[in-house]
Amino acid sequence: MRDDLLPVLACPVCAEPLARTAPSQAGCGNGHRYDEAKQGHLTLLPARRRALTADTPAMVDARLRFLGRGHYAPVERALTRLVGEASAPGVVLDVGSGPGTYLAHTLDGDGDDGAGDDTAAGPAGRLGVALDLSAVAVRRAARIHARVGAVVGDVTERLPVVDRAAAVVLDVFAPRNQHEYARVLHPEGVLVVVTPRAGHLAELAAATISVDPEKERRLHDSLTPAFTLRSSEDLTWTMALTAEDVHDVVHMGPSHHHVAPDTVFAPESVTAAVTVSTWAPTA
Repeated sequence: MRDDLLPVLACPVCAEPLARTAPSQAGCGNGHRYDEAKQGHLTLLPARRRALTADTPAMVDARLRFLGRGHYAPVERALTRLVGEASAPGVVLDVGSGPGTYLAHTLDGDGDDGAGDDTAAGPAGRLGVALDLSAVAVRRAARIHARVGAVVGDVTERLPVVDRAAAVVLDVFAPRNQHEYARVLHPEGVLVVVTPRAGHLAELAAATISVDPEKERRLHDSLTPAFTLRSSEDLTWTMALTAEDVHDVVHMGPSHHHVAPDTVFAPESVTAAVTVSTWAPTA
């Protein structure tokens, strides 16, 4: 974990900022200590939390393979553009980050090569925080980019991030926590949300979880009154998928839990349909 990212992170017990307390340890001023994993990430889970299902190693591997082939490049380009347009100070916080693929793309596109010593303050060379419940995913995220720090955390609880620390909060196909997003986001920051639309992966309907027809209304309800919609862009494209691609796109998300692992897939031309929306904190 980069030392300059530690003050952005908050103790899950008392919410005080963290600092380096030993070569492989971080802690707060109240004496709470957290050992850094050998991969470089921290686990900052609340002592009491709901039992939730995290992504498995098979799901994380499938996601890395599928995204690594560029099939969701339109989403990556949209996110990179929006992060590049952000002018508020702070980090890019990817909530429900998985292995950090989208976050790494946005940092690579912000005008720095990823090897610099820039701080979180400026729009160029921003630092990023990948936060996910899956320790498997976070281990991958910890090594995905030189300016990313990775944290095992619970999206549904108080986020282990200090107030107003984020210039951008990314939520890509992840659960939403409007009040926590509003707390950690700079007043001039932006929340970027990616959600599937009706028709997304329609050709794979038999093997994937269908998109809720009330998705747009539920998105609005999940972010108001803490946020106001600023922009919305629909992206639709066709993906020429191999049998392995189809396997991976099915198994990289929640559908993984509903499909037999030995299911054989065929090559398919598949529609991707998502909405990329931006939201401003309500004054």
